[in-house]
Amino acid sequence: MGVDIRRSTLFDGLSDEAFSVIKQAFRSINLAPGQVLFEASEPGHALYLIRRGKVKISHANLDGKEKLLAFLNPGDIFGEMSLVDESPRSARAVAVEASALFALYKQEYFLLIERFPLLAHNLARILAQRLREMNREAEVLTFEESRGKVAYALLKLYRHQYGEKTSQGRLMKLTQRELSELAATSRETVTRVVAELIERGVLKGGVGSIEVLDVATLEKVLYDLE
Repeated sequence: MGVDIRRSTLFDGLSDEAFSVIKQAFRSINLAPGQVLFEASEPGHALYLIRRGKVKISHANLDGKEKLLAFLNPGDIFGEMSLVDESPRSARAVAVEASALFALYKQEYFLLIERFPLLAHNLARILAQRLREMNREAEVLTFEESRGKVAYALLKLYRHQYGEKTSQGRLMKLTQRELSELAATSRETVTRVVAELIERGVLKGGVGSIEVLDVATLEKVLYDLE
């Protein structure tokens, strides 16, 4: 199912007429499952907005192992740094499933912000939000115990609306290996923490999936209130 991109933060405060003009500058891109959109160190030329599907963002560590950074869903924006600097891509983007994206290339972006300065302001807000989230994540992964790291990773996915909403919470296609990468902790630790949270009714486990049932308790675990 696609998403109404008009609801994206990138278009906040813009009139319908302005949005109609801006939308025409976006180019459609379709990705097959497993198709790489860009690699780390490649030149960046465009911002991407996911219309349908899922995209995985990852980075290779010094030992060559892939480090999972994020799963992105319809409505999410990524690659925005390429519109404001000349540095190469810092991560790899690959489609998890068949995906449809809109791309806004640098040339078109510069033309648009001359006519619609609010677009540049909205992009700056998105970048500021990313920076705040990165600072918070660095703090959690540096100082929190393993339970807090796992709770943070799950809450981040939940708040980004990863997975599918259920009658009880949100079901996420997520292996414990992927969760361990997101939480920057060992798979054994994740297995132990997840088993504890399942026993407490905070999570529900499945084959290659985790369902978040109790967000409030997960937040208490993050802040070590339980």
